[in-house]
Amino acid sequence: MMVFPNRRPVIMILGRKTRLWLLSLIGLAVIFGISGIILMTANPKAHFSSQVDIPVIAPAEGPTIEFQVESVKQDVSGENYFVNYRLKRDQFRQETKAMLSELLNSSVEKSKVQAQEKWLELSTKIQREGEIENLLKIKGFQDAVADVFQESVTVIVYSQKLTPNDVILIQEIVLRVTNVRLDKITVTAKK
Repeated sequence: MMVFPNRRPVIMILGRKTRLWLLSLIGLAVIFGISGIILMTANPKAHFSSQVDIPVIAPAEGPTIEFQVESVKQDVSGENYFVNYRLKRDQFRQETKAMLSELLNSSVEKSKVQAQEKWLELSTKIQREGEIENLLKIKGFQDAVADVFQESVTVIVYSQKLTPNDVILIQEIVLRVTNVRLDKITVTAKK
């Protein structure tokens, strides 16, 4: 076994301040680790208000209220398809805008810039989709929805069937508004 008399342990080589920083970082890591474990395993406590319950006095005699449950199937055909599509699309956009709004108020500059870029992309997408849909209605289509992506566009038109001239007209409108390649435009009829 070889002994090196002039060699000091690694801990001794580090200066006093460096050791203090190292121990502080290790301590913080342990504290955050324990806190994380406690938060992940903790059961949420139920909250009861201190408001006193008010008794409900029902009349002994007289008419009663009856409830009936009626199940309604979602109608995804015809005009309802387009209404439902727009409602879901608008709901998703509102949620996206809410998340982006939080990032726009962030103190982190990089997050702010990215949120501004995404907000601009979303605004451009909304504007282009609306323009395509309005131009199709002006050209005589009863209803249509457009979904504009960065490199492709999907258009669904309310129609029994589309003639080749209808498809060409729709493609020309999409090309004029978005400059997307012709092979990246999908046109579908929905009745």
